Amino acid sequence: MDATIAVSEGGANQLMQKLLAGESISKSDSASWGPFTVGYNVNVALSGGTIELIDAPLNIIRLHNLNISGNVGVFFTIDLGQILPTICIPPFQVCVDIPFIGEVCTPQVCITWPSITVPINLPFSVNVSADFGLSVRDAGTNWEVDLLVFPFSLLIDLSPMATVILNAIESAIDGALNNIPLIGGLIAWLVNMVLGALNSVLLAILSTFSSFVHDVILLLDLFSPTIPVPLLTFAKTQAMLPAGGPSDPEVDITIAALGASINDHELVATADFA
Repeated sequence: MDATIAVSEGGANQLMQKLLAGESISKSDSASWGPFTVGYNVNVALSGGTIELIDAPLNIIRLHNLNISGNVGVFFTIDLGQILPTICIPPFQVCVDIPFIGEVCTPQVCITWPSITVPINLPFSVNVSADFGLSVRDAGTNWEVDLLVFPFSLLIDLSPMATVILNAIESAIDGALNNIPLIGGLIAWLVNMVLGALNSVLLAILSTFSSFVHDVILLLDLFSPTIPVPLLTFAKTQAMLPAGGPSDPEVDITIAALGASINDHELVATADFA
């Protein structure tokens, strides 16, 4: 080797924090569960975390206590007409045929159930650790020392948010039904009917949210198993100052090969010049 450059564990932490500073993502989707149509948007950002350099032969960069935080913005649209029974007041109409007039019926009013939309915000925050391997890549005019995450298991569990969702929807349904005349004594029963229908699919909805958050996190470059993330970059052509003084012209040398490993808790890059 013709040259060696070492980066301390503290320096590696600073490099990693620069990478994390730009890591955020947002993505949207929607799905339906019977009378419930749900649109959701996930925002995710990374912060914190400390680097541990694990020596060769493992050559692992271990990231501890990285905070993954964000929120799931949810819009529940509920078609109450698919859940609630038809209610007419009075329940039956009486119709008679009157000579010279035709059929005449007693008055009856049937309730038209509305659709309602309920916006809910579900924040989440979790600390994770992840291991990264080192690789060297020829990137055209540069050499790169890249990070490539080892496959890791990450679970974002939004099931504790079930109560938040139920409370928000209960309040919205109660408010919507209270605006409908003639059903005052039935409101509690009707609200419970809607909540019962929601309870039957709520775990499936939350599981979809959790899987979506997981997939969004994997879209971040740092956690993609297929995208190398540059940690160090070296131009292949390096300008060297001459030893003879200002009158000597600048000399350019070419890095023909680059290696990377971890020794004594330092990230060490070794270069061979052409």
